[in-house]
Amino acid sequence: MSENIQEKKAIRPWLRVLIAFSIMMLVILLVMFIYKYWSNNRLTQTTDNAYVKGDLNYISTKINGYVTEVLVTDNQSVKAGDVLAEIDQTDYISAVEQAKAKIESIQANKQELEEKIKLAKAQIQISKVEISAVKASQQRAASYLKRTQALVDMGGISRVEFEKAQEDQVSQKANAEVAQVKILESEQNIRVLESQRAGLLAEMNAANAGLKKTENDLRATKLIAPNDGTVVSRKVRVGEYVSSGKSLMVIAPSANLWIEANLKETQISKLKKGDQVLFTVDAIPDGHFCGTLESISKSSGSELALLPADNATGNFTKIVRRFPVKIVFNPQQKDIDRLAIGMSVIVDLKANTQNKACQ
Repeated sequence: MSENIQEKKAIRPWLRVLIAFSIMMLVILLVMFIYKYWSNNRLTQTTDNAYVKGDLNYISTKINGYVTEVLVTDNQSVKAGDVLAEIDQTDYISAVEQAKAKIESIQANKQELEEKIKLAKAQIQISKVEISAVKASQQRAASYLKRTQALVDMGGISRVEFEKAQEDQVSQKANAEVAQVKILESEQNIRVLESQRAGLLAEMNAANAGLKKTENDLRATKLIAPNDGTVVSRKVRVGEYVSSGKSLMVIAPSANLWIEANLKETQISKLKKGDQVLFTVDAIPDGHFCGTLESISKSSGSELALLPADNATGNFTKIVRRFPVKIVFNPQQKDIDRLAIGMSVIVDLKANTQNKACQ
C-alpha cells in the first residue's frame, strides 16, 4: 500500500509538467490564431448587399408587321447570329423591287438626257459649219453685188439683176445670223439639260438611299441574336402584329458578367482598384470564387435615386451612404458558368492585395 502511494507521488510531478506544457501550447496556438484572424480580417470588408449583374439585351423590332415565325422558346440558349423570329416579308420585298425599278427608271432618263446633250453638241457643230458656208456665200454675194452695181452703172445689166444681187446678200447675212442664233439656242439647251442631269443625279442618290433603307427594312424582318446567351423573357407569339420599337424578348448574356456590391462609405476607405475579392453565391453554396475590384463609383446610390434625399430641410439624421463597386472575375473558374444575372452574392474584399494572387 505504501509502495503504491510512493509510485503515485513519483508520477505526479511529470504529469503536472505535461499538463502545464499542453496548456501553454494551447494558449500559444490560440494567441496565434487570434492574431492571424485579426490580421486577415481587419483589412477585409464583407457585405451581402451584392448581386450578379450583366447587360441584358432587349430585342425589339424596327419595323411593323405580323410575326410569321418564332424560332426560340423561354430559357433556350442561343448563339450570336441565330434567327430568333421572323416578320412577314411580303410588303418589304415589294418595297425593294419598287426602289430598284425607280433606280432603273432614273438611269433610263439619265441615258436619254445624255443622248440629248450629245445631239445638242452635234447641232452646235452643224451650225458652226453652216456659218462657215454662209460666210463664204456672203463673200460671193458681196463680190457679185459689186460687179452688178458696176454693170448697172454702165447699163450692162438690168436693174432687176442688181436688186436680185442685193437680196441675195441680205439673205446670206440673215442665214449667218440664224445659224448663230441656233448655236446660242443649242448652248442654252445644253445648259438646261446639264441642270436636269444634276437633278437626275440627286434623284439617283435619293433612290439609292431609298433602296438601302428598304433593304435594311427587309433584313430587319429577321430578328437576330446579338450575342451568346439565354432567352429569359419571350413576349412575342406567331400571328401577333408588332410595331416599331416594341420589345419582343430579352436575352441574358452568358459572358461578361460582373458583381455589383454596395459598400458603406466607411468600408471603401482602404479599398483600391485591383484588390482581390473572395465571394460565394447563395444559389451555389458549395462554390467559392475569386474576383478583382475593378472600380468604385464616384456617386452613392442614394444620389442616383429617382427622389434623392434633401438634407437641407427638417431634422437631420445621419445615414451611412452606400457606394456601388464593380467586381470582375475570371470566367474559367469551376462552376462560374452557373452564375445568372440577379443572383445574391456574399463578398469579402481584401485591402492592399493588388499584386497578390487570389487565395
